[in-house]
Amino acid sequence: MAKLLGKVAIVTGASSGIGRATAVLFAENGASLALAARNVKSLEETKQMAIAAGGKAENIQLIGADVTQVADTKRIVEETIKKYGRLDILVNNAGAASMAGVPDSHFMRPLDVYDYVMNLNSRSLVALCQEAIPELKKTKGNIVNVSSVGSFRPIPEFTYYQMAKSAVDQLNRNLAVALAADGIRVNNVNPGFVKSNFAANTGASAEAVAAAEELWVKPRVPMKRGGEPREIATTILFLASEDASYITGQLIVIDGGSSINVPAVPQPNK
Repeated sequence: MAKLLGKVAIVTGASSGIGRATAVLFAENGASLALAARNVKSLEETKQMAIAAGGKAENIQLIGADVTQVADTKRIVEETIKKYGRLDILVNNAGAASMAGVPDSHFMRPLDVYDYVMNLNSRSLVALCQEAIPELKKTKGNIVNVSSVGSFRPIPEFTYYQMAKSAVDQLNRNLAVALAADGIRVNNVNPGFVKSNFAANTGASAEAVAAAEELWVKPRVPMKRGGEPREIATTILFLASEDASYITGQLIVIDGGSSINVPAVPQPNK
C-alpha cells in the first residue's frame, strides 16, 4: 500500500545516505518530493533511483540549497509550495559531524568548527521549521528530525556534534507539545552507526571507516554490524505516515542495541 499517496514531503540532505534512502522509500510509497542538498549532481542520482523505485519524474523536485543559509531554507519551502501548493512532511536530515576535512578528533576544536556544526545540525532545523510550520498547520502534517544516539551518549571526539543533536532532541519535545493542538506531530529518529558517506565527509578514508566498523562498531553493537540507510528510512516512513498517528515527541533509537549494551563482565580465572 502507498502510505504517502497524495502527500508532499521535503527531505534535506537527500543527496546520499539516510536522506537518499528516505527519498527513494517515500517515492515507492507515492509521495511527491522536494529534495534539497548542496550537491545537485548527487541529487540527480537520487532522483533517478526514486524514479526506478516507482516515483514519477514530474513529482520529484530538486533544490540545490545550503541549509546553513537562511535565504536557502526560505527558498526550499517557497519552491516546494510554488510547485505543489502544499506541504505535508518535513524530514530534517541534513547534517555532518564536523567541517569538511576537519575531523572533530578533539573535544575542544576551534570555535569556527563549533559554529559550523551547531548551525548545520541545529540552527538550520529551527530555520526550516519556522518556514514550514505555517504550511504544515494547513495540512496537519508532521516533522521527522534525524538526530543521533550521540545526543545522549558521550563521545568526546564528537563533542560539538553531540551538543547539536542534544539540541535537536529538545527542539523535538518542545515543538511536539507546542504544535499538538494544531494537529502537527514531531518526532526524531536517533540512529547509531550507519553505513553511509557520513564519516567520509569529515575526511576519513574508506579504509579508516572500514577499520572503525571492525574495531569500534562490532565490539559495541550487540547485532555486530552497522545499520543500512534504508533501515533508518523505514522508521522515518513509519513516523511520517498515518501508521504513527498517535505518536509525537518521541526519540526512536535505531542502533542495533549499542545504546543499551554494557561491557562484558570479566570472568575470574579458573
